Amino acid sequence: MTTVLDPFDDATWGRERSYFEQIDSALRGKSDMLIGNGRPAHALYLIDKFFANATTQVRLFSGCLKQEAQSIKLYASPHIHRTMEALIERGGRLSIMLEEDIDAPNGNAREHPLIEAALAIDDSDSLQLRKAAKSSVDHLKEADYHHHWTVMDDWAFRLEIDIEKYRAAACFGRPDVAKALASIFDRMFEKAKPII
Repeated sequence: MTTVLDPFDDATWGRERSYFEQIDSALRGKSDMLIGNGRPAHALYLIDKFFANATTQVRLFSGCLKQEAQSIKLYASPHIHRTMEALIERGGRLSIMLEEDIDAPNGNAREHPLIEAALAIDDSDSLQLRKAAKSSVDHLKEADYHHHWTVMDDWAFRLEIDIEKYRAAACFGRPDVAKALASIFDRMFEKAKPII
């Protein structure tokens, strides 16, 4: 049986302290520096920061909203559930668009831990979950754009460079790039099929 690690526990925090502090510093200063984001623990920490610091919206384009990867809880993590709930409770929105079927039993989105946590909050307009239209995904790939991304409030982003290896870059100070990614997301989202 595989042990699922928690990136927020003391042992992991100790190993990743300098990376987590770099993310915190870049967020505070809205740094335009690109920061590598190459492990599932890094991705989780960054997504948690996006949920915790967004004031209006987080847009998330994902493959299947993986519950865990490389023995790290991702979207099944109670830490991001709490920060996502706080985002919704303060009036923010979470828009999720998937390229594939959701990582949940029998593809039932309501059984995915993150979606379940979001639906437990009464404001149903705060969460939108859709599956990207095949034509939209094909259009991206024809343009040789094979990425997933997350955008926080049109000013911070995480862009996956290699989806299979969890390699990504994050930035808190390039609103032009964040707005461009948000615009692509919004155009695709209009054509996407609602899941819940």
